[in-house]
Amino acid sequence: MKPARFTAFLILILSFTALAEAQQVHTYVGTDSLQVGDTFTYTIVFDGNYSSIQFPDEENFEEDLSVNSIQRYQSPAGRDSIVYNLQFFAIEDLTIESKEITVQTEESDTTFTTAPVPLFFKTSLAADDDEFRPMKPIFDFARTWWPWILGLIVLLIAGYYFYQWYSNREVPEEPETEEPAPPAPFSSPLDELKETISSLTDVEDLVTEEQFEQFYIDLGDAIRLYIKRVYEFQALEMTTSEITLTLQEELAPPKLISITRKVLNEADIVKFANFNPGTKGAKSARETAQTFIETADVVNFEQIKYMKYKYEVKHGIREDNIKQTTEKPS
Repeated sequence: MKPARFTAFLILILSFTALAEAQQVHTYVGTDSLQVGDTFTYTIVFDGNYSSIQFPDEENFEEDLSVNSIQRYQSPAGRDSIVYNLQFFAIEDLTIESKEITVQTEESDTTFTTAPVPLFFKTSLAADDDEFRPMKPIFDFARTWWPWILGLIVLLIAGYYFYQWYSNREVPEEPETEEPAPPAPFSSPLDELKETISSLTDVEDLVTEEQFEQFYIDLGDAIRLYIKRVYEFQALEMTTSEITLTLQEELAPPKLISITRKVLNEADIVKFANFNPGTKGAKSARETAQTFIETADVVNFEQIKYMKYKYEVKHGIREDNIKQTTEKPS
């Protein structure tokens, strides 16, 4: 290599190294040991010059982490940071995987990645909590046959008398056929959800742990029933993760999916993790359910309108206008 070319190549390498050293990404987490429902902060700090920067949004975080709020801080000294307020819903250790940060400068665009951050699950069960202890072994007992034989004899005698009664009974005259009752009007799943949420116990009246648990069970089941009717899958028998995945496959709006995951996660930790949210938490859950109703009223308006149309056509309340307009005249 000629001396002039070698010198130019060396200057290019040193310039790139200086630029890489001048731009750095740091991550900080408020705590590394969490229980179900705990909140904590996750901070990303970028040092360096840039014209624009793009941090991860809430959709980039793990499924068992809920983003409550995001705050960004900028400094004229070339430092930019963002603080995520997260809520922990996992029931085992979890790692916040590397996140991408896109930095644009006058020379080029650069993508940085953060370091993975481990979070350790801290159980809330007491050491002497017998409710979750394994059951004692089942002991075998000698089998006794005489109750079965006696039961068979009684059954045969009852069968004989029933046969005699059935053979000698008087056959009643068939009643006159009545006009079939008119079909019930269409019941909107959104109206049913509103009625269920409004009929829930007032959060100010919740005192015992059983009352809080029943409140969250009724709230979560109401949301699941609405999703089952509108998106036509068995949401009542599915976990929160399965419901979220199925809604994504059904191309449900991301905002509706995010609210659904949040309200069902809150119901799950109260139901399965012995977590008492208190009056403040119950009030927040009810407000989240109200936000779900307002969102569903917009994004599912046409779906519910079409559900009503199909119901009324099926039960003869209205004619199938779509079919009539597509049929060719004879």
